[in-house]
Amino acid sequence: MQSIKTLNIRSSMRNNTRQIYERLSRGEFIAVDSINPSNRHLYEDMEENFDDYVDFFMEIGLLLEHGNGYFYFSRSGESRQTVEQKLESFSKWLDYLDFLKTYNQSFTAGYQFRKSHLIEQISLDIELREKAGHLFKKYGAGSNPEIVNKLLQEMQNMCFAECISDQDETFKVTSAFHYAEELVNMIQIANEDEIPE
Repeated sequence: MQSIKTLNIRSSMRNNTRQIYERLSRGEFIAVDSINPSNRHLYEDMEENFDDYVDFFMEIGLLLEHGNGYFYFSRSGESRQTVEQKLESFSKWLDYLDFLKTYNQSFTAGYQFRKSHLIEQISLDIELREKAGHLFKKYGAGSNPEIVNKLLQEMQNMCFAECISDQDETFKVTSAFHYAEELVNMIQIANEDEIPE
């Protein structure tokens, strides 16, 4: 009986490993609360066979990590320089998160919002307008709709948000967004530790 179960796990892994690798190797996340049935299936398979996937990906130098409702890859034995490069490339998320939490303190996994409401709030709130103006300054995005479109594209590329209604452009924040929140919290704690008393 045990050999049949092992055979089924291996078969499942064979079917899903490529899709998992393709998504996670691009820096994306696979979240438990994705509206995409394929992503949810992959998440369930990874959760059920986590140790087998960890062993499999470790063979090619990738660490399969499990966060609060999401999976992602990291590399084993990263040099300090690589970690610093990652932090630098992720530093834009400090600004994004600051902007999103200014928009609504409840902005976290499970939160739903309309694109039109976000654009409208930028027009009404001076602090939000100032923060929005700095988000994509170097790319030349100036109008509120352009800024929101770029931000939503960034969030979707990372699988931090998904469009749940094309009709009224409603978005849902996925569990993978916890990764950005946790990273920002780690950076803030590190900075607080460095401040001399």
